[in-house]
Amino acid sequence: MEASGHRLWIGLAVFVFAFVSLVACASQPSTRAAEGDGSWELAGSRIIACCCHSPCPCRINYKPTHRHGCDFTTAVHIDRGQINGVSMDGMMWIVTGGVFGEDAKRNWNRIYISDKATDEQHAALMRFFEAGTVDMGKAEHLAGKSLGIRRAPMQWKVSEDRRTWSAVIPGTLEVTTRAIILPGHKKPVVSSGIFDDFGDSFVHADCITHHYDDAEIAQSWDLAGQQANQANFVLNPSRVGKGGIGWACWSAHAALGDTSRSKYQETAGHR
Repeated sequence: MEASGHRLWIGLAVFVFAFVSLVACASQPSTRAAEGDGSWELAGSRIIACCCHSPCPCRINYKPTHRHGCDFTTAVHIDRGQINGVSMDGMMWIVTGGVFGEDAKRNWNRIYISDKATDEQHAALMRFFEAGTVDMGKAEHLAGKSLGIRRAPMQWKVSEDRRTWSAVIPGTLEVTTRAIILPGHKKPVVSSGIFDDFGDSFVHADCITHHYDDAEIAQSWDLAGQQANQANFVLNPSRVGKGGIGWACWSAHAALGDTSRSKYQETAGHR
């Protein structure tokens, strides 16, 4: 049970950074997306906010802004989808953590799953996560130590103009982002050709609120004004098989062969 649980933690955590199979650098895409016939498709939205400066350095394989690593939140909302016939419509989960640090032993993650998820949805998601393959040589940098899974009430809101997105765990987390539209433009600022766990592009956003306080694990921060981005996604085996998704190529760490010092990296942490 202990070994199986460890694999599940790693699978869950790395899934957030490398969606299903860490396919960005894989020579052969994984087809073990889930048990059963492997049928799945997930379409929805995700918010990522962190302590780094904008643009997000990890997306272009640079070191985090702070040498202690990157304190982050990833919030995911599934608009429609299924895993082996189990409807995932309305499913939501959030991951927080501190990763990519120079001292990998300090890296950690915490996973929250919506309390509205049915037992069937929860089981399907767990099997799906656990089936993902992991580059164990990078797992300690991409995920770190698990601080547990917690079911919690969650709220997902999108403004009428669809620029402002928010995810809330009452009493624990609030993250609100607003897509950046530059003067003279009608569409948000977009980066493409990037490393990302849900695709290869995202919309740059202002981080209006990013407050976190989980006394159970003694972790907290207030990162309003730091880096944030938004993305819609449609993922299925066909899209994953095309590649260009994931954090598997991230190598900006001395332990992974990069001994350079980014001129943008700050010696002191943000806290």
